[in-house]
Amino acid sequence: MTFGASQWFWALVCLPVLILLFVRAERRTGARLRLFVSARLLPDLAGSVNKWRRALRFLLQLFVLALAIASLAKPRWGYSLEEVHRRGIDIFIAVDTSRSMLSNDVQPNRLERVKLSTQDLINQLEGDRVGLIAFAGRAFVQAPLTIDYGAVIEAIRDLNTETIPEGGTNISEAIGVAAKTYGKSATGNRALIIFTDGEDLSGDAIRAAKAAADQGVRIFTIGVGTPQGSLIPVKTEDAQSAFVKDEKGQVVKSKLDEKRLREIAETTGGAYLHLENGTRTMQQLASEGIAKMQAGDIDVKLNRRPIERYEWPLGAAVLCLVAALLLRERKRQPSPGNVVAARAALTATILLGTTFSLFGAAPGMEAYNDGKFEEAYGKFHETLQAHPQNPAVDRLNFDAGAAAYKLKDYNKALQSFSQALLSKDVQLQEKTHYNLGNTLYEQGDTEKADEKKLANWTNAVQHYDETLKIDSQNKQAQENREFVKKKIEELKNKKPPQNQSSESGAPQPPPEPSDAAKRAKEEADKAVMRREYRKALDIMTNQLRVDPTTEAYADYIQRLKDINGIGKDNHS
Repeated sequence: MTFGASQWFWALVCLPVLILLFVRAERRTGARLRLFVSARLLPDLAGSVNKWRRALRFLLQLFVLALAIASLAKPRWGYSLEEVHRRGIDIFIAVDTSRSMLSNDVQPNRLERVKLSTQDLINQLEGDRVGLIAFAGRAFVQAPLTIDYGAVIEAIRDLNTETIPEGGTNISEAIGVAAKTYGKSATGNRALIIFTDGEDLSGDAIRAAKAAADQGVRIFTIGVGTPQGSLIPVKTEDAQSAFVKDEKGQVVKSKLDEKRLREIAETTGGAYLHLENGTRTMQQLASEGIAKMQAGDIDVKLNRRPIERYEWPLGAAVLCLVAALLLRERKRQPSPGNVVAARAALTATILLGTTFSLFGAAPGMEAYNDGKFEEAYGKFHETLQAHPQNPAVDRLNFDAGAAAYKLKDYNKALQSFSQALLSKDVQLQEKTHYNLGNTLYEQGDTEKADEKKLANWTNAVQHYDETLKIDSQNKQAQENREFVKKKIEELKNKKPPQNQSSESGAPQPPPEPSDAAKRAKEEADKAVMRREYRKALDIMTNQLRVDPTTEAYADYIQRLKDINGIGKDNHS
């Protein structure tokens, strides 16, 4: 197996980091849960959470990420074969290596100038195949057609007048070797570039050129030297300089035969160029000659193409994601009643925690978050005393009530929440009523006497009712209200002790308020909203004198008395 983008695997280093963050978050969640939930309620609240399922769900999410990364890395295994057609021009470069190419009418000599110019030409080619033919009295292929330009250039550098052992200049032999190598099919993408001085001492170059043209070969001739010509220097056996002589002992002078070279080129539809400035001439040959030829298929080969299989890890990632979404972290509870009770207790705690954070800008919140509830309560209380006219006094009272609640000092919590209830902020009133209900339930739960327990729980239900008056969609208040009412019903149905009779004069639970008492309570609430606390107290006390069922609001009346600075009366 191979990968087309293996650099994506570097992203896997994030997996250990995510695991560490998950472990840390689990620990912090447990610590926060112990911070906001009493030890008595913790087993009920946390018992429905399956830690193994949560860990399994997180593991599935890690698999999703890892498999997605693997998909991005483009995994490949197996391969398919496909034909690759390469298009271009086949070019044979034919270089005259006869001794006449040693003439120095061009510097440093004709052969060295040709070797430099052919390298300039090859450097301008892209994608074309190039081969090399050396010729003198005979012709031989020195480098077959290839796209390995470096190999052809090395073969060109190795050329000298000893490359072809048979002397003379036979241009027709070079043309014939090129045509034979190309084959008979005329595709129109074949070129032969001949570098020579044009002295064809043997063979019929024109006839060979016509035959090559029939095979689709276009010939470009490059004349090397000057029409005036020059002597041909050679080295004698004793390393002395001399010049080539003919059979009669006369010094031979080699001249450029441009006419013959032009005829050869025109016969095949090519062109003749004189090699004056090598680089400029090669640029002209490439742009005006080779570039105008029609490219054809120069070879076909089978390539092995790897098959990408990214869809397999991607499909597995989708399956893991679906499994993670369907996996429930909570256990199924067999008893509906227990579920309601647990949810009620849990929502009570969550709402308290939420409201703490909403009003957590006051001094003391840092201590509260650190679990130093006594220090937090003290700072809240100090702030209230130092800034009694602070616009946020109601919220400070709310936070103080929360701190007292955590200290299980429910009397102080009730007093602070009662002060917070005087706020004109309806949202704060809703949350305060809700927390008063929670506090009264907890306080009643600590009472040993059933009548006190019943009184606190009845008042708790009333505060949940007030919460629902403000927000009838508050599901938390609805669930808690039903939970407490169920506890009240259980308490009322509990059999009295055998040593206690109905005639013993034991205090009876507060009666259900009458419609008149309820209307009086509503009027008192309106007065409280207007901060007319004395008027609210008068409404309730007057109703109490004429209607004993108003005793159901004893806690409410007592808070009004506390606000107005009146001592606790006999109705508490």
